[in-house]
Amino acid sequence: MLKRLRRSPLRARLSMVVTVLCAGAMAATALSWILSGDPAVIVLVELAGLTGVALVSTTVVRRELRPLERAADTADTIAAGDFAQRLTVAASAPTTEVGRLADALNGMLDQIQAALTAREQSEERMRQFVADASHELRTPLQSLRGYAELYQSGALPDRAAVNEAVERMLSEIHRMTRLVESLLGLARFDEQDEASLEPVDLSGLVRDCCRDARAVEPSRPTGAYIEPDVTVSGDEAQLRSLLSNLLGNVRMHTAPDVPCRVTLSTSGDEVMLRVEDFGPGIPHESLTHVFDRFYRADKGRSRVDGGSGLGLAIVAAITDLHHGRIRLDSVPGRGTRVDVLLPASRTGSVSVDRDTLPRSSADRAEC
Repeated sequence: MLKRLRRSPLRARLSMVVTVLCAGAMAATALSWILSGDPAVIVLVELAGLTGVALVSTTVVRRELRPLERAADTADTIAAGDFAQRLTVAASAPTTEVGRLADALNGMLDQIQAALTAREQSEERMRQFVADASHELRTPLQSLRGYAELYQSGALPDRAAVNEAVERMLSEIHRMTRLVESLLGLARFDEQDEASLEPVDLSGLVRDCCRDARAVEPSRPTGAYIEPDVTVSGDEAQLRSLLSNLLGNVRMHTAPDVPCRVTLSTSGDEVMLRVEDFGPGIPHESLTHVFDRFYRADKGRSRVDGGSGLGLAIVAAITDLHHGRIRLDSVPGRGTRVDVLLPASRTGSVSVDRDTLPRSSADRAEC
């Protein structure tokens, strides 16, 4: 019976204890009436019984309500701002009302703390993003102001100096335009949950991007090994931006004569887009940060010739929108390889085992 009592809900336990005590007091009164018949004895017995019932009931109720008092104290601490606190329940009472209440509140507190942590991290990223963007825009704005003040003060001696100043101002304007476009693109990517899924001819897209890269930089040996008829589900404009940023990253951080190679292949349920160069590589300590916004592995490279530090961040954002993943491998002095792995098209694209790809000149798209 004691085991059943301990396992009973709180309300049932209290009712059972009070009922038993009252029944005991009534039984004691009846017994005294039978034995003595003296009214004074009966009154004394009743008073003693009621006193005992009151004392025992008070003790039992206090003991049973002690977990609720602890829960109230913990709730006050949480209300004061300490969301790391949790309600503790004895191991012997996980199924009681108090135990179930504590479990429910602890689960709710876990969700609240996770949401608060996510909000704090988001706010910190936003503050850092705004600070970095302001810093990036400050330099070209200062240059524009400087050239404008030189022109206004008449410090430019001749027409050639004026033309040079105008060219520098246009260059800074173009750089700010690219930066703002990149920032707007990242903002749009942040607002999206996933890319719009349409069949995209990735083979043709890669071929076009490689030709564009060759037109921009004819001196760079750029080869592309493209598996034919590779289709993925995604946003064509975003995927084109992804590859353009990877190729632009090679162009920005390697010498013009450093070879670049683009590979498109399929393996199982994944499509692999690889861009590799044979340049100076990335320092080991920078590998975990290269996809951060505004990060530059080469601290000595200026903003004019070093880009905005947003290219790989855009690549990472587009890859996430397409439910893909990125592999990065770089060896200082030997080059860098970036693999973008995307889910194969769910619309039934043609897949060719890359191990059986012919290596004839027809299948090697030289850009």
